[in-house]
Amino acid sequence: MTSRFGKAMLLAAVLAILLFLLAPILVLILSAFDSGNVFRFPPRGLSLRWFEAAFNHSEYRSSLWISTVLGLLSTAIAVGLASLAAFGLVRGKPSYRLAMEVLLLAPLTLPLVVWAIALLSIYAQLGINGTLPGLILAHVTITMPFAARIMIATFDEIDPNLEAAAKSLGASPWQVVRRITLPLALPGLLSSTAIAFLVSFNDVVVTTLIAGAGWITFPVRTFSRLRTEGIDPTTIAIGAMIVAFTILVIVFGQRLFQLSRRL
Repeated sequence: MTSRFGKAMLLAAVLAILLFLLAPILVLILSAFDSGNVFRFPPRGLSLRWFEAAFNHSEYRSSLWISTVLGLLSTAIAVGLASLAAFGLVRGKPSYRLAMEVLLLAPLTLPLVVWAIALLSIYAQLGINGTLPGLILAHVTITMPFAARIMIATFDEIDPNLEAAAKSLGASPWQVVRRITLPLALPGLLSSTAIAFLVSFNDVVVTTLIAGAGWITFPVRTFSRLRTEGIDPTTIAIGAMIVAFTILVIVFGQRLFQLSRRL
């Protein structure tokens, strides 16, 4: 009886914590479907008018396209570089591996605003501030540590004897990578890609300082509207869509991860 009571209390505590954490998101999503002209909760009528207004907003459509392109390009570069660096550190086993890992993960140890100011100073000297290449480089800087951490752990889990066996059977280095290493590393690649894209897509701090007027991303546009015009139903609908998009990416990435593990 005591054991059942303890389990029930533990379950109640877990549910209470989850409700506390998810309450703001639930309020945001439910309020996005309200038919009123101002933010209010609970909703007094259901409508999709604010989602339609968000899709018809030309500035939001433009910024969404910029965020998507920026996220895809920076993720591809970050994951590629992180995978090469991780593979070299794990398989090469250099004496300076620990120092290199610290450098790769350095952007995680400092506030993003510090990196943004540092990049802004460098970009001013290079003349690339407010340009797409500069913005991509900044996003690669903040996303690569996440991908590097995942890929280092991924390659650590791959048995090097499998690669050695393929080489002993006459496989070329490229064949070993293509037929042995990449398939085994696929779960880590998928996970690092999903996380890097979400970090890039949702960034506000670095992008606000680095991006010029012609490269305003979706989160920065939303934040700017909130700061200048306050909370309005269109912004709430956009926030709900961002939450839904993030959940879909996580679920899709987890599903691909599970499928790749079965191969």
